[in-house]
Amino acid sequence: MLSVLDYKIIARPNNSLSSEGAMKLMAVLGVIALVVAIGFTHIGAWLVLPFAGLELLAFALAFYHIRAHAADFESITIDGDTVLVEKKSSRATSADVFQRYWTQVSVKESVGGKNALMIGSHGKEVEFGKYFIDDEQRIVLMRELKKKLKNIN
Repeated sequence: MLSVLDYKIIARPNNSLSSEGAMKLMAVLGVIALVVAIGFTHIGAWLVLPFAGLELLAFALAFYHIRAHAADFESITIDGDTVLVEKKSSRATSADVFQRYWTQVSVKESVGGKNALMIGSHGKEVEFGKYFIDDEQRIVLMRELKKKLKNIN
C-alpha cells in the first residue's frame, strides 16, 4: 500500500558558514593573531603571544561546537492518523508518536518570557522549535498545525 505523506515540517539551525569557510576564517584569524603577537613580542610585550594562542583555541572550540550541531533538527510529520515529533541534537535523538485525533497544539509562556510550542496528548507534551524558530513563527506554526490536525480523511 502506497502512503502519501500528509504534512511534514523540519526546523534546522541556520548554517551559513561551511566547513571550508570556517577553516579559511581560522587561517586568516591565525595569521593576523600571530603577526600582532610577534609585533608585540618584538617590543617586549612577550605575554601577548600565549594569549593569542588562547584566543585561537577559543575560536577553534567555537567552530567545533557549531559543526557538531550543524545536523541538528526538529521535525513534525503528520501521516494518516499519527503525529511524529522527532528531535536530533548532536548525538541524542528522540521520537514521540501521538494519535492524530487526540493531539493538541498550544503555545505556552515558558521561563524567560519566551513562548513554547507544545504538542501532545494524554498528559504527554513535547516542545517543538525551542532553538530554531522565534515566537512569531511558533504562533503561525501552531495555527497551521491545528488546521492540519483537523483535516482527517
